[in-house]
Amino acid sequence: MEIEKLYQLYLKHPNISTDTRKIEEGMLFFALKGGNFNGNKFALQALEKGAAYAIIDEEAYATDKRMILVEDVLTTLQQLAHHHRTQFDIPFIAVTGSNGKTTTKELLHRVLAKKYRTHATKGNFNNHIGVPLTLLEMPLDTEMALVEMGDNHVGEVTELCKIAEPTHGFITNIGKDHIEGFGSFEANVRAKSEIFDYLIKNDGIVFVNSQDRIIANMAKRFKAPVWYGGEYDFANLELLGASPFIRYKDRQDREVQTKTIGSYNFQNMLTAFCIGKYFEVPVEEIHDAIANYAADNNRSQLIEKGTNLIILDAYNANPSSVEVAMENLEQFDTEKQKVVILGDMRELGDISQDEHHKMVEMAESKNFVLSFFVGEEFFKQKDNPGAFYKEKEELHKHLQDNPIQNALILVKGSRGIGLETVLELL
Repeated sequence: MEIEKLYQLYLKHPNISTDTRKIEEGMLFFALKGGNFNGNKFALQALEKGAAYAIIDEEAYATDKRMILVEDVLTTLQQLAHHHRTQFDIPFIAVTGSNGKTTTKELLHRVLAKKYRTHATKGNFNNHIGVPLTLLEMPLDTEMALVEMGDNHVGEVTELCKIAEPTHGFITNIGKDHIEGFGSFEANVRAKSEIFDYLIKNDGIVFVNSQDRIIANMAKRFKAPVWYGGEYDFANLELLGASPFIRYKDRQDREVQTKTIGSYNFQNMLTAFCIGKYFEVPVEEIHDAIANYAADNNRSQLIEKGTNLIILDAYNANPSSVEVAMENLEQFDTEKQKVVILGDMRELGDISQDEHHKMVEMAESKNFVLSFFVGEEFFKQKDNPGAFYKEKEELHKHLQDNPIQNALILVKGSRGIGLETVLELL
């Protein structure tokens, strides 16, 4: 089926699903394949549950006239999303980076929504499947689009840009994430710069933190980047404190008290402020949006449990983000004893052992009262100071037998570790 013809079906049935467990009446079901599943096998089930049509790519499963056979379901999904994107003549802002993508996107979404009908990536749907789904969820009356782009190998952001065609973009920062896929930090830098490469070729606009040496150097290729973070830049804010919540002021000395912890999140706020100002959202409205943002989904959450105060930041972890999280814990002004619980940092490849060792050394240098390390990579460092557990269940048992009281506790690890489960024992 031609994409234009499929698009007309999509306009009549604009809700997309790739999961039969989430089928609702009238949806289009795309039978995607993965390493351990074949969506074609569930196409008939999707129709029985109420899907209007099922898009499949294996003829053997074409047992119903509502089955639409294509050469490749994923490619078709991406092409359909791109076709939908081309119906809009509005700003499309792309965000990528090692840390802070989702938080910055959430902050910016709230800022832009003060003035525009804004559509943004839900959660972290930021890969070759998530970006097309984000675009296909975009209502026709959208005035501003905000698309998060993740990457774990060179070339991925380029492919996502071809689908989403951003007109504007920015990089939050570049750290040591997904080194296993990139092969090196230098390759990671090249991968993140793909958003800049695309925007240069297509006369796009970039927003650049002038205080980030790597990104600022990359942005010199642009004729007119929008700079922020410096005294004479287009936009700037001053951090006043972050214990526990970030407080800042603008150039007019208006002070803003936020509901967000972690001084590392100040740069995310600064980015959202700059872009909001660029798109002429009233400054008071920008500050209000930033001030009322409250993190969730295991990202920089501050949780009070009994006598303990917990910083739950267990959605993801890489050396850059773990380092700033520990620095933030150290700077936190409290009389409570400070405890760190760290889980493995995944996808670091050849540098994994060195980076986990550095994190153990850093925790020791901070003189936290207790330091717990969880996972196979950290367990390799068991001869160093601290308590090491190969499995988190072992930590659970220890915490059950040795309750922690009156402490400020940082809980941080990669998603695969699932460290948020320790909450019930703190």
